Amino acid sequence: MGRSVSRRSLITSIPATAATTAFAGARAHGDLPSIEHAAMEAIKNHACPGVSVAIGRSSTIIGAYGWGFSNLETGTAVSERSVFRIGSLTKQFAAAAILKLAQMGRLDVHASPAAYLPLAGPLKPVTVLQLMNHTAGLHSDEGGGDDRTCAAPAKTQIELATDIARQTNPFDFDPGTAWLYSNANYIVLGAIVESVTRTPFPRAMSELVFKPLGLRSLAVDAPSEVVVDRASGYSSPEKGGARFENAAYLDVSQAGAAGAMRGDAIDLCRWQEALLSNKLLDPYHLDLMLSPARLRDGRLSSANRFSVNDAHYADMEYGCGVLLSGPSERDASILHYGAINGFACVLQTYTKSRTTFSVLCNSDIGPGLPFVAIRKVVISQYLS
Repeated sequence: MGRSVSRRSLITSIPATAATTAFAGARAHGDLPSIEHAAMEAIKNHACPGVSVAIGRSSTIIGAYGWGFSNLETGTAVSERSVFRIGSLTKQFAAAAILKLAQMGRLDVHASPAAYLPLAGPLKPVTVLQLMNHTAGLHSDEGGGDDRTCAAPAKTQIELATDIARQTNPFDFDPGTAWLYSNANYIVLGAIVESVTRTPFPRAMSELVFKPLGLRSLAVDAPSEVVVDRASGYSSPEKGGARFENAAYLDVSQAGAAGAMRGDAIDLCRWQEALLSNKLLDPYHLDLMLSPARLRDGRLSSANRFSVNDAHYADMEYGCGVLLSGPSERDASILHYGAINGFACVLQTYTKSRTTFSVLCNSDIGPGLPFVAIRKVVISQYLS
C-alpha cells in the first residue's frame, strides 16, 4: 500500500543542435568527467536511480547526458531524452502563459482574478500579478484529504480553484503585505487560463507555449498517458538506504499549473533560451516576469517573508514563476527547483552569458542529489 501523501505538499520549490552532435561536442570540451562524477556519486550513494543533464549556451545545446536507470524493473537506461516529471518548474510555464494572454489583450495582470473567475468574487482584493509572484496570501491546504485514486475522475483547474476559494480561511495574510510560496496561487492561475481560453489547461498550455516554441517533450502530464522514454519515479524507504520503491501514486494532472508538467532536459534548456530571446513574450511582458515582486508599500517582497522557515532564500527574490538571484551572487541568474512524488529537478540560467543547465532525477528531493555539485562544474567551466 502506498504511503499517504498530500497532492500539493510534494510540488514544492527549494532553493540548437541535434543531441548526438551536442554530446560529441561536450566530450571535446572535457566537461563530461566532472559532470559524470557528480551524477554517478548521487547514483552510487543511492540518492536516485538516474540522472539526466543538459547544458546550453544561447541557442546551442553543448552537452546532454544520461546516467543510471530510468526504470529499475526493466533496466532501462536514462538518456538525454528521458522524460521526467518536473514539479514546480511548471510554475514558470504557467506564468508565461498568463503573460502571453495579457500580451494578446485577453487579460489584465493588474486585475482581480474575479474578472475571469466568478468563484473568486468573495475573496479579498487580490491581483493576477500577486498570484504569480506569491504575494497574494492564498492558503495552500497541505493536508492529505484530497488524494485521489486511479478511478476517481480528475478535476479541472476551475474545480480545484473553487475548492481553494471555499476554504474556511483562504488567506494566510492580507494580499500584498508579505511573501509566501503557495501552490494555491498557481492552481487559481491555471483556472484563469482555462476560463479565458475556454480550453482544458493541458491543451491551452500546448497551444500557448509548447507548440509555438517546438518543445515536443513538454506537456501537462496525466497518469493515463503512454509516454515514450518516460522515466519512473522512486522513493527510498530508508534514509540513505540502497533499496528503492515505486513512488506513492499521485494523479499528477491535479497539480495543474502548480506542478503537473513533464519534459526532458534538452527541451528545458531550449525553453529558457526561447523565453529570454523574446520568442514567446515581448520585452515588456518578459521584464514583468523577471522583475522582483514588490509589496503594496513598494518594498521588495523579501523584506517580509511570512514564514520564518524561508530564511534559506537569503537575498533571492521571486518574479513570476522564477527565483531571481540576489546581489550576493557573482553571476546573475534565474532558477527554480521542482519536486513531486518520485522526481526532483533544477533549471538555472546565468543571464549574462546565457548559460543554462537542467538536472532531472527520478527520486524524491533530498540532500544527496547532484544539483549543487553540477552547478559548481557549470560555474567553473562555463562562467570563469
